[in-house]
Amino acid sequence: MNTPANTVPYPTDPIRLKEACERYDQLLAEKDLQGFYRVDFFDVAEIRAILDLCQSEHAKIYYGIDETGRHFLFMAPTQADGRAREDVDTTVAPCCCQIPPCPKEEDDRYTSM
Repeated sequence: MNTPANTVPYPTDPIRLKEACERYDQLLAEKDLQGFYRVDFFDVAEIRAILDLCQSEHAKIYYGIDETGRHFLFMAPTQADGRAREDVDTTVAPCCCQIPPCPKEEDDRYTSM
């Protein structure tokens, strides 16, 4: 799916990022959407491994739903033209959250749990 380039960058200011998370939460609540991805942890060493495999200046992050209906994100390395590499199967998904710190029940700077 090709989308037109947007010349307005996404927010990076912490207040605007928190507001963006709040709008997403509001959308999920208004539409009564269950199971959608809000926030999770990625292992930094695994992210570095993906970045080392990238042949372009970008990594791709995908949104998926597994066989049991759980929503999740995963990251894949890219080739020079920005498409996902086909010659390596290395990807990284969020950590299983059995490794601390995992404050599942605590709010943070950007979103409430």
